[in-house]
Amino acid sequence: MTETDTKKHDMGLAGDAFFSAADINRHMRRRRLAELASEEAREREQAKARTEQIKQLMAPMEITEERVRHFMGRVRKAAEQGERQILILRFPSDLCTDRGRAINNALTGWEDTLVGVPKQVVQVWQENLKSLGFALSAEVLDYPHGMPGDIGLFCRW
Repeated sequence: MTETDTKKHDMGLAGDAFFSAADINRHMRRRRLAELASEEAREREQAKARTEQIKQLMAPMEITEERVRHFMGRVRKAAEQGERQILILRFPSDLCTDRGRAINNALTGWEDTLVGVPKQVVQVWQENLKSLGFALSAEVLDYPHGMPGDIGLFCRW
């Protein structure tokens, strides 16, 4: 066996332990493509869930005595814990005629941009809670892709 054959044989002893930079780059590329596919699938599922949520929030909600009691119980419990507000409703900015712009910029009249159940919540507040000293506010809760995402309606005292 020559010296060159011995070196080749010694490399062979390492077996598959060695890999090329091209091999690792291919592996990284495959992994990134798998991550992108997973992310796209997750975004599709979120979009589907958001569409279903919007559909549900466009149907009027029945305001029952039981719902009012439950709500006021949440207020009392939060107050007993030292809180000054509760989240009444979280909903996609798609339920605002301006996709949340007025809320994001704290513009007067933001309430007029709401549709569906969020609008109904504002009406219930105006008719029942405002005169009792409760305040209502809204804020953008997240910014997916730099745009207003979900909106939160808060009852404050």
